[in-house]
Amino acid sequence: MYLYCFARSERAKTIGGHLLQKAEGEWITDCENSVNWLSSSSERADGALVLILPSEAAVKLLIERIYPTDLKFPVIQITPDGKYAGVLRSVGYNSYEILGRICSIIGCKPLSSPDDRADFAPDLKKTVADYKMTALDPELLEQIAADIKKGASVQVYSDLPLHMAEPVLDTMSYAPFIFRSNQKRELRQAFVSSCESDDPSIFITCSTLPEVDSYGKCLVLIPRTVVLGLEIASRADADFALETVRNTLINHEIDTRSVSTIAVSDIARDSEAVGRIAESLGCFVTSFDSRLIKAVKVPLNPTYSGARMTADLCTAAASLASDNGRMLIRRAGSRNSIILTAMMKRGNIVLTE
Repeated sequence: MYLYCFARSERAKTIGGHLLQKAEGEWITDCENSVNWLSSSSERADGALVLILPSEAAVKLLIERIYPTDLKFPVIQITPDGKYAGVLRSVGYNSYEILGRICSIIGCKPLSSPDDRADFAPDLKKTVADYKMTALDPELLEQIAADIKKGASVQVYSDLPLHMAEPVLDTMSYAPFIFRSNQKRELRQAFVSSCESDDPSIFITCSTLPEVDSYGKCLVLIPRTVVLGLEIASRADADFALETVRNTLINHEIDTRSVSTIAVSDIARDSEAVGRIAESLGCFVTSFDSRLIKAVKVPLNPTYSGARMTADLCTAAASLASDNGRMLIRRAGSRNSIILTAMMKRGNIVLTE
């Protein structure tokens, strides 16, 4: 390991001198300029910044000097009396290994351990369960969830609105990259690059992603947050209706595994086609009274001509079931068989609580 030590008092410098006799490293005399230099220079994988200062001083430097420069080194604090040491900022896989070696050299007690991360690290598997997400690689899900508990930081890509209960802590585990709904191309490019990377990443999306030879360490999670409002012709063939729904979703770049609910009128609930679609997509059916559907003021009109405007039952049903969520598809399909409207459920995906 290679340590960059900073101290002010004589007793702290004595502790640092003893440490540098046993380990490679150097003194930092000007913290502001040195941190700027370290952030722009090539960084050693086994490097660490060591602050031999009281907690209040070390934390102030961390907030006002280190974080603004985006320094990639872990930050270790040692109390000036040399009795205790702890990780102030964990970066990389070996932050606690470096801490252990420092403690063994100067004989101090560690104030933090890798197990401490589990006390504030988010539970990825709980989020997956809450939103009934489909994990394309369940084994990778187990691995990444365990790594997060141990202190890993994972990049999260999504074109859906994500919410973190405490961003300051949660971004220690998740580095979010959010794409707008019209940035499908950028999302796909990021996915292909992530599949080729050795670093783990998470994609949370209802959009279809490109086919790749291997996902690598890229975990794809598909939440069930899409609602389909359906209008079914009285004699619609069930197989044809199912094929129409699947093709319509795929043509609009919506993953069929993201459908959570099918919304129809009470009259259409017992339709064979509705049952076949729900069974195939693995979702449930909800129905609404025709008077309730007609009372919904759906956004936009099907046409600009009032004389030719027909009832928009599928959009009204989808609007009710999604709590007036975001429109994805408006009245698509086959007029002689089935017409659908797809909407995203209202609200954010709560990534952490």
